[in-house]
Amino acid sequence: MLKIKMPTAGTPYVLSDILRAKIGLIQSRRVISQFEDVLKEYFGANNLRLVNSGTTANFIIYKVLKELRKREEQVEIILPAYTAPSLLLPIEAEALMPVLVDIDPATFNLDITKVAEKFNSKTLAVMPVHMFGLPCEVESLLELTRDTDIFILEDGASALGTTVNGQHIGTRAPFGFYSLNRGKNVSTLAGGIITWKDSGLSGLFDKYISELTSLSAYSQFSMFLKVVALSLAVRPLTYTLLNPIVAKFKYTTLHTHFDSFQYTTMQAALGINLWNRIEYLDQKRVENGLYLLEIFKGRDGFRIPVIPDGSRVVFNQFPIVVDDLEKRAAIVEKLRQSGIETTTLYDHPLHHIFPKLHKTGADPYPNATYLAEHLLLLPPHAQINHRIIKEIQKVIDTIG
Repeated sequence: MLKIKMPTAGTPYVLSDILRAKIGLIQSRRVISQFEDVLKEYFGANNLRLVNSGTTANFIIYKVLKELRKREEQVEIILPAYTAPSLLLPIEAEALMPVLVDIDPATFNLDITKVAEKFNSKTLAVMPVHMFGLPCEVESLLELTRDTDIFILEDGASALGTTVNGQHIGTRAPFGFYSLNRGKNVSTLAGGIITWKDSGLSGLFDKYISELTSLSAYSQFSMFLKVVALSLAVRPLTYTLLNPIVAKFKYTTLHTHFDSFQYTTMQAALGINLWNRIEYLDQKRVENGLYLLEIFKGRDGFRIPVIPDGSRVVFNQFPIVVDDLEKRAAIVEKLRQSGIETTTLYDHPLHHIFPKLHKTGADPYPNATYLAEHLLLLPPHAQINHRIIKEIQKVIDTIG
């Protein structure tokens, strides 16, 4: 009997999504502005632009920050020691320097209490990363930098939809960005969203975005075919049948470069259609995350993140720290046998991946190292139903 596998991520596309994306191939660039307007209303943001990826969105923000900085020596970007290695690419591309801070073992995010220790005359910006959809404390950072020339930019790449007291993360600081890549909360195959508060900077952002290359008609059609393929690949039955093929397209190596180009009309048309059911897609991740929280709450040997008061967390992945690595391996295998795939995401913190960030002597970021080595991620996306949640609980009850 065929055992159906459940993918770890993926936006479930419907037929109307594919049809709208196809129509988008022949639409004018006005459809991109229309999608931006949809997103402005969703986020409650006055200033917003689309580019080809979250990495490019981050890259454009750094270009603007370099224009705004008061001193040429301001080149340091403070970020958590456990996060996506690709975040270093735009930092290096703009001749900036990463400065790491350990994570808070309670929140799985940047340890806010240690950020000020890194401030000096070279500090340009602090980038809180909302890992797994979990909101990082931004208000404290804004207060901490209130009387300084240090900028705050939020990385909401994996947290699209998450709010704190009704306000979307990524819109609380002066700058923010999100990802619409295929593994994110909502995907237009690829894409990045930039937000900023000061409308006076719009011309500067538009200048840098206009300098990005435009894809040819052939390249856009190729992207459309990938959307069609992805719509099949993320469905449990076809994911199972095509698993040997799908596995070849999963990210397994470290990104060493990124391409920057303008967002396409095909993606914008797809995005507009997806946003017709954005509340459903968000709410499923919220509900599944809450169910998983209840499964692991109070269990010895497991640690779940502390959720800030007033938060509505739209989980990208549901994170658990498993103290016993043999137990973690047993859970992964048992869930795999049940057709539920898990992931460990980044197996090493940034200072282990990049030796230049690793000081000699004792580990400078032990909490980040422990998180990387003991993390287990469960899928909370819209295709996870009550039956699958119950199966996860059964496995944990048996092993845990």
